[in-house]
This record gives sequence, C-alpha cells and structure tokens, in this order.
Amino acid sequence: MGSTIIAALGGVMFSAVAGYLIGRDWYARHLRRARASVLLSVGSSAASPSTFRWHVRNGIAPLRPAAEALLQIKGVRRYAGWVQTSLQLHGYLTTQVALVTLMIFAVIGCVLGGWVVTQSPVFGAAVAGGAIVMGCSAAKTQAEKRASALRDEVPDALRSIGVCFKAGLSLMQTLRQTGTEMKGPLGELFLAAARTLETGGTASEALALFKHRSDAPELAFVAVALDVQHQAGGSLAPVLDAARESVEGEIELARSLKVQTAQAKLSARIVTVMPFVLIALFSFMSPGFLDPFFASLSGMVLLAVALAMQTGGVVMVHRMLDVGAG
Repeated sequence: MGSTIIAALGGVMFSAVAGYLIGRDWYARHLRRARASVLLSVGSSAASPSTFRWHVRNGIAPLRPAAEALLQIKGVRRYAGWVQTSLQLHGYLTTQVALVTLMIFAVIGCVLGGWVVTQSPVFGAAVAGGAIVMGCSAAKTQAEKRASALRDEVPDALRSIGVCFKAGLSLMQTLRQTGTEMKGPLGELFLAAARTLETGGTASEALALFKHRSDAPELAFVAVALDVQHQAGGSLAPVLDAARESVEGEIELARSLKVQTAQAKLSARIVTVMPFVLIALFSFMSPGFLDPFFASLSGMVLLAVALAMQTGGVVMVHRMLDVGAG
C-alpha cells in the first residue's frame, strides 16, 4: 500500500514536471511567434504608407490617357484641383492626372466588386459614385474654408503694409514683416514672396505669387499696391486704408451670404448624395430592380431622361450656389 502511494506520488510529480517543461516550451514558442507577427505587421505598416504615397504621386500608368481625356472637362479639372490641394495640405504630393487615374481604378474596382458580391454592377457603380461625390464635396469645403481664412487676413495685411510704408521699409522688409505678423496661410504667402527676393528674384516674380491666387482676388490689389510703391514710391496709406475698408465690407457681406445659404448648400449635398444611396440600397436588396428599364427601348429612354433631369437639377443648384458664394 505504501509503495503504491509512493509510486502514485512519483507519477504525479513526474507528470507535473513534464507538464511544466512542455508548457514552458510551448509558451516560449508562442511568444516568439507573437513577436515575429508583431514585427511583420510593423514592417508591413511601415511599407504601406510609402507604397500608398507612391501610387498617390504617380497614379496608374495604363489609365493616364483616360484621365487626361477626363481632365479636358472643366468641372473634373476643378474638383481634381481641390482634391489635389487637400492632399498636399496633408503632406501627399500628387498631380491631377494621378488622382483621376486612381479615381478610375477605384470606380472599376467598386463595379467589379459589387458585381461579384451582389450580382449587380449597379451597386458598385452607385457606391463608387457616392464616394466620389462625398470626397469632392469634402475637398471643396476644405478649399472654401482655406480661401475664407485667406480673405479674412487681407485687411490685417493691408494695415501692416501701410504701417511698413509709413516706417520707410523696403519691399523685402515689408513682405518679411507682414509675413511674420500674419500667422495663417496669407503669412506663408508673404514669407514665400520675401524668400523669392532674398534668393535673387525680381519684384515681379515675388508679386506674381499674389496675382495668380484665384481663391482670394483681393491679393491682386495687394500685389499692384506693392508694385507701385516699389517702382514709384510715394504714400499709399490713404489708398490702402480705403481698400482695407472695402475688403472688410466685402468679407462681412460674404459671411452674411454664407449664413443665409447654409441650408441651401446642405440641401444640395443631400440631393446629390441620396440618389447614389438609394440606388445602392435597392440594388443590394433586389439586384435586378433596374432590369425592366432595359427590357424595352422606351424603358431605356425613360431611364436616360430621369438621369439627365437629376444631373441637370444638381448642376443648376450647385451653379446657383457658386454664383451666390462669389
């Protein structure tokens, strides 16, 4: 009986030791695998941004001819410019052609993916269209905010320029001083003009940075004032004061108009996005809901007329809002 108990205890101890050794070995291997997977995931996450940035910068070469053809359309070129500016503000260098190639690739991928998943290419096309509309709308909103911030700084810039002229500063000193006082995007523009002069550029080259800014037409007057002061001298303080008051009045009117058209802009965005949402939802729930339109010539005509009316209405609303914003 005693020997049996001793043997049982020995077996239990042996099993415990063996289990401990096996468990420790398994745990060590598990840790090594976990560390290896973490290193692999870190490596892939470190490599993916560079790959993404490369594609954003260069686009997709086979689709460049189609992208160049689409950029001949004024609206496509304008929205591509907004998206390009938005990406560059976030540190992504790109071109309009590269962006349009990526857009075409995304549309093709959505259509094929929706076709495979829902047996309906309409679902993928609707998802792609909605994504493009929302992305362009976000880029346009950001561009409008940047332009508004730039215009809001113009009166302070004119005031600073007048003070610098009264103090007898040179053009380069005026640009440097005004750029230092302005903390927003307009300050960066003045500093860039000052650097152009510091590196041997002419006054015309430095002031050209202001003349070609379509997002803030008031900067063209700033460029003309600086050019006149640089070439002819004299006191422009009264002119700058009058211009500053005029710009402040225009900015106040623009703010009032923005408040009054906010609801109309929101309605326009909803009207633009909702058709894509509804088509995607209906095609997902019933993949063949558009088949009756393609069963006869009259159905295809009705579908074309409906799409044309929807597109025309959206374009008219956006044009009216753009005119009101201008």
